[in-house]
Amino acid sequence: MVKKVSLKDIAQKIGVSTALVSYVLSGNEEKGRVGKATAEKIRQAAKELNYQPNHIAKSLKTGKTNTVGLIVADISNPFFASIARGVEDETSHYGLTTIIGSSDESTEKLKNLVDVFIKRQVDGFIISPPDNSEETIEYIISLGIPICLIDRHFDHVDSSYVVTDNKSSMTKAVSHLLDLGYKNLAFVAYNSSLQHMKDREQGFLDASSKVNSKVYKINFSKQQLELNGALDEILNSQKADAIVFATNTLSVDGLKYLTQKGIQIPKDLNVMCFDFSEVYDFFYHPIIHVKQPIEQLAKESVIALTQQIKDNTIHKKVLNSELMAKSRE
Repeated sequence: MVKKVSLKDIAQKIGVSTALVSYVLSGNEEKGRVGKATAEKIRQAAKELNYQPNHIAKSLKTGKTNTVGLIVADISNPFFASIARGVEDETSHYGLTTIIGSSDESTEKLKNLVDVFIKRQVDGFIISPPDNSEETIEYIISLGIPICLIDRHFDHVDSSYVVTDNKSSMTKAVSHLLDLGYKNLAFVAYNSSLQHMKDREQGFLDASSKVNSKVYKINFSKQQLELNGALDEILNSQKADAIVFATNTLSVDGLKYLTQKGIQIPKDLNVMCFDFSEVYDFFYHPIIHVKQPIEQLAKESVIALTQQIKDNTIHKKVLNSELMAKSRE
């Protein structure tokens, strides 16, 4: 059996005390007043000896596991997959490991994942909550576990969150359609109580108040059936000249159905989407869309969570989005 390398082995290799080695490898060289050159020698020696820290012993001593529980709404959605990758990359900079789960827009699955992650003693949560999950979020808060909501939040729940400027971004995007001359607009969104969906709807209503407009609500569990029905009404009854989709999942399914119906965009009607999708690249004419700052969302959520873990303060941040409405070269 290979002998496990200890702090003492590292100390003996370079002729320093075990205490100095402990300070450096635990990230407390400033506290131990260890010089930069010595600290570098210690880290190099640990690498050469293939030192493996005892995380279990460390967690028992500090009460921390250096793990973060990330729960996204739907990992199959490229937006949330990118969020997960960004959070995982950012937490690694803080020496943290991310455990990832997907609620699949289910409150019940979210509860189960939260219970599993709590049993694994995560130091905190980053969650993109599904509809009607306030109770689970408040439960986490009641336990004193740090949490930061990402992309979505509940106005009446006092938690850290990092979101985009959904209302103003939608208002700007719809105003752009009006500037292009469109006067009969349809808005397709999920039937949801989540704040980001409410904000996007309000942004649409504010911008389209002086033209003919109609809102269509789709239930997530019956998305394709209800979406096709709404699009048929938009095409045949409302005869809209532009459709605004509130999410990338709705826009992708919507564009697919419109293409199957032989609708040419923007010749027959134009489309504006909230969120980017690679599907847009398959259209000859560029699809107008709101691009959310995914990397910044991920980074800021990790910063907010680590700050809360450190000093128990609540951080709320709203980021700017970008309207992508330029023609291809």
